[in-house]
Amino acid sequence: MQASVRRLVLCPLAASRSGHISYGLLRPVGCLWSPRTRNLFSETGVWETAYKTETRVRLEEWWQPRIMTQCRNDSSNKEKFYVLSMFPYPSGRLHMGHVRVYTISDTIGHFQRMRGRQVLNPMGWDAFGLPAENAAIERGLDPEEWTKSNIQSMREQLDSLGLCFNWDREVTTCLPDYYRWTQYLFVKLFEAGLAYQKEAMVNWDPVDQTVLADEQVDENGCSWRSGALVEQKLLTQWFIKTTNYAKPLLDSLADLPEWYGVKAMQANWIGDCTGCYFDFKLKVNGEESGENLSAYCSSPETVFGAAYVAILPSHRLLHGRSSVRSALEKAFQPGKDCLTEVTAKNLFTGLEVPLVISREEAFDGHLESVIGVPDCREEDLSLARALNLRCTTVLTSDEDGKQTLINSDEFSGLTREQAFDAITQKASEQKVGGHLTSSKLRDWLISRQRYWGTPIPVVHCGSCGPVAVPEDELPVTLPKMPSFKGKGASPLEAAHDWVNCRCPRCKGSARRETDTMDTFVDSAWYYLRYTDPHNTDRYFSSFLCSGWIFISMFRY
Repeated sequence: MQASVRRLVLCPLAASRSGHISYGLLRPVGCLWSPRTRNLFSETGVWETAYKTETRVRLEEWWQPRIMTQCRNDSSNKEKFYVLSMFPYPSGRLHMGHVRVYTISDTIGHFQRMRGRQVLNPMGWDAFGLPAENAAIERGLDPEEWTKSNIQSMREQLDSLGLCFNWDREVTTCLPDYYRWTQYLFVKLFEAGLAYQKEAMVNWDPVDQTVLADEQVDENGCSWRSGALVEQKLLTQWFIKTTNYAKPLLDSLADLPEWYGVKAMQANWIGDCTGCYFDFKLKVNGEESGENLSAYCSSPETVFGAAYVAILPSHRLLHGRSSVRSALEKAFQPGKDCLTEVTAKNLFTGLEVPLVISREEAFDGHLESVIGVPDCREEDLSLARALNLRCTTVLTSDEDGKQTLINSDEFSGLTREQAFDAITQKASEQKVGGHLTSSKLRDWLISRQRYWGTPIPVVHCGSCGPVAVPEDELPVTLPKMPSFKGKGASPLEAAHDWVNCRCPRCKGSARRETDTMDTFVDSAWYYLRYTDPHNTDRYFSSFLCSGWIFISMFRY
């Protein structure tokens, strides 16, 4: 039974044109107080004029376990509301940005819980990465010890703010029980051909001695951390084929009807997905070189009309450890379109075309190699004529202007629109290209030449090439190191006992991959692990995750 205090309320009822306000008494209303309600007055019988520290601590100690119990006892039958905050780097101290983000998310969580919803408001730690490693080096500490100490300190600070997180779902990306599953996901991508290694021109920080993402380079071309002027360097790196999913990402923006500003920003970043890549094998004077190349075609339906493949003068084939480098260097003349002895065999069409070094310093967007189709673009026709290359007509128009394919094998006779769908679909099924993407996007470079990160679960074998570590041998944990400075290569290169291993396939001598993953890989899936953080058999249960797969609110 609740005690009720009756109150009479004097309330303005109306106002005349002269501004005179008339008042009236409303009927008594009930101010409901539970006898169990805890406040300052209930303890002392008088309102205290000073709110002392010991009073605050006493009230917090009384309220906190009750609030946390309420959070944990949310019924699974209620409508779900997932409040996801960007988890912090464990730098050791909260700043006002943390306070702003987490107090807002906590307030939203309480509000939704009062509305009768089951609320998930978890917390974790983005614990790998360059900031923690550099801080540990400066202090002469092990990054693991430094990070764990910071997590404990920041957890206490978050608790002192009175925030109501689901701490029973806490995740820490530098712990093996988390990065085991980051490695597992990488292995699955590798097995599907979606994780691969190649030489690439990258942003290199000469101070921190590591690769930087484009987002980590400021408008002046300097590193976000060290402030050093970023250099361009050719390195063998690991990539994930995110460009394969550009078109689905673009199309799925339609499922976000109220995200107007975000949708426009994302659509502009992705770009128009009207072209695709096709895969080629390179030959020198008719001999297989062992080199592969992917080139972008802006009109995939006309790919049977390709006359050449063009690369930029800055392309890796001209500067790296490529087997065709000498042939390209022999033909290269700056400022000219150069025909080379190298040919490229299209793995989709089976046709072989010459490789050309373009005089251009850049193609559209981030493209480094393009397919020239003279029947489709005037620029391609001009270059083909200048180099005396064979041109094939693949489009014909009727009197109504309707275009149909010719000289295109099984696709001849299809309309241009039909051929676009048929060719891209078949190429993707054959895994030789065909995934619609834009010229703006590049695949995701994920490798870093640092110690404090998730080890890439791959071994390099002289006989078998790169081989994924078997799932039952995960996680590949980090070894203890006396020094974390890499001097231009990963510090893990110095861990000889760790690096030297056996190939999982042939059991011969092999070497572990010594680059580690960028922290963005760890944080790409943490919101899913929150739904099932203690699962030792899988990265998460699809049953438990299904109820929380849609994030209601994200704070950063």
